[in-house]
Amino acid sequence: MSFSRNLRSVNLNSLPILRETLRQRHISKAADKLNLSQPTVSNVLKVMRDHFDDELLVRSGKSLQLTVKGEQILTALELALHHVETAIEGDDFDLAFANGAVRIATVDHLIGTIAGPLSALLVKEAPNLQLQFVAITPSVADELQTGALDIAITSTMMMENLSIKEAGRREITSQALATERLVCIGRNDDKDLAAGLSVEAYLQRPHASFVIDMEHYHTVERQRLTELGLEQKTRILSTSNQSLPAIVAASGCLALLPETLAKAAIPAFPIQIVNPPIAFPAIDWIMAWHQRSDQDPFKRWAIDAVIRCSDIFL
Repeated sequence: MSFSRNLRSVNLNSLPILRETLRQRHISKAADKLNLSQPTVSNVLKVMRDHFDDELLVRSGKSLQLTVKGEQILTALELALHHVETAIEGDDFDLAFANGAVRIATVDHLIGTIAGPLSALLVKEAPNLQLQFVAITPSVADELQTGALDIAITSTMMMENLSIKEAGRREITSQALATERLVCIGRNDDKDLAAGLSVEAYLQRPHASFVIDMEHYHTVERQRLTELGLEQKTRILSTSNQSLPAIVAASGCLALLPETLAKAAIPAFPIQIVNPPIAFPAIDWIMAWHQRSDQDPFKRWAIDAVIRCSDIFL
């Protein structure tokens, strides 16, 4: 079959739907993203499976995974549809009037600090852009690759500990934002803490610790303790950094926090800040995004805006 006949056999309106379905690896998520019904998306996938004589998406446990052919087609569609979209936008694209959305994932306390400065830039420079702030998960690398996420603000340690295929890692760009030290917090009536605890006494005290989720303990705190062969009494785990000052104030536990969060919590909670007796490395905050975002004017604006705000929220 000639190329022209093969192209005419495909409904070109189906290609953006197929691209989003392969990005999301999930029919209902693709339908939500495209504002279409699930049967419509399912039908497009069925037609495309018949056309390419390949399943494109196959069941793997509880999720769907791309076949080799599916990965090849997604790569080709990303490139081809980007050029088409750029051609349609032409030279008249104006950030101030165009519509779009950018989804940003980070840890909870950084959502609270980055949202304000970014929103101020949004109102001034891109008033029709929608910003979506979500909590980061261990699936952040996959979400960047599929397009479910546009930007992630996280630590270098977390990105380095994620299981990412080398090919996928090459597609993700990162930009250093800031370095922040970790401090210990405890109740402000804890005289022993104020006087200075030994390493042994510190480890024996009950602790409250942040985790990304209950299955993944990718934190600077836990990694450093493991490296030193030390173990602390962790009594409370929370997926919310912002909850730790309240937990410490109520329970008497100690907690390790980024310094900006600890200082911000002082007026609201009866806590004190001290240097931990163990030398914990600082957190290197980075921004990560898939290379395709460099070609999208909205996402490129958001990337640049985060960089411009980095000295404000850290």
